[in-house]
Amino acid sequence: MLKFDLIKNILIIAMASGIITTAFVQKVKETIKFKKSNRLVIISFIVSMILGTLFSLSFSDTNLINSLWVGLFSFIGADAIYKLFEEKIFQPFGEIYKEDMVEIPKDNIIR
Repeated sequence: MLKFDLIKNILIIAMASGIITTAFVQKVKETIKFKKSNRLVIISFIVSMILGTLFSLSFSDTNLINSLWVGLFSFIGADAIYKLFEEKIFQPFGEIYKEDMVEIPKDNIIR
């Protein structure tokens, strides 16, 4: 049986890592002029794997294998994968936070 919560957590970590990785690759692309685009793809993959793995190991409680998956998902595009699964498998972000929110009527607000 698939561990959907684990997959969801890895994708969420990969989304955060992907933002940092994308910014870093953009800086590398601006600094180094690549004559062939396949070199940029290779550099992007290496940066995603290294930064994604280090980000996951540093800021979460995942192990090395799951952190390597974070690196791969940050290269592929974790946000696209998450949106693909969001309605089918995962609960959308908006609904996750709505469960924890308590709405207070305006007439009960203390001023």
